[in-house]
Amino acid sequence: MLKRAKFVAPLLIILGLLAANIGVYTAHAHNWGNYHWNKGGTYIDIYQYNTAAYYSDAEAARQNAWNTVSILYNYNAGSHTNVSVYDGNFGNTGWGGLASLENLDWDWGCWCYNHIAHGHARVNMYYGYGAWDRQRIFCQEVFHTYGFDHDDTNGCMDYTYTTNVLLSHNSTDFYNRYRNH
Repeated sequence: MLKRAKFVAPLLIILGLLAANIGVYTAHAHNWGNYHWNKGGTYIDIYQYNTAAYYSDAEAARQNAWNTVSILYNYNAGSHTNVSVYDGNFGNTGWGGLASLENLDWDWGCWCYNHIAHGHARVNMYYGYGAWDRQRIFCQEVFHTYGFDHDDTNGCMDYTYTTNVLLSHNSTDFYNRYRNH
């Protein structure tokens, strides 16, 4: 019985520490589930196809992400690619912006489909947003398609909508998530 206790106690401590570390990482990175691009290293290429009627607001959000996240090369492409960005009058839906992951690829690391292959970022113009709000919503919905959830840092990923751009915290989250993936 004593030999068994000597084995079980360290095992429980190790499992507890692992569980604590997983919780810290998840809370720190504001991940949207386990969804992520199958990309990593010194830089990340993500091609964005912008067909929004308010093209300049979506483009301002893309350029902000490109300039804020040090390892992100977010190119504007002329065809259907990694992320499609658009707006439209979708009616009284209750959502002003909506991100969706349209295609997921197999991830051998977890034996599941959580590698993002294609995402959509939309702004619902039914609610009559001005330029500042459109850029904020484009910013948030596109960053969702990179695998990130809302946070409480007052950037465009926050529900309080203090600003319409990404902040350094978002850049750090992106860097930490993708630098070694």
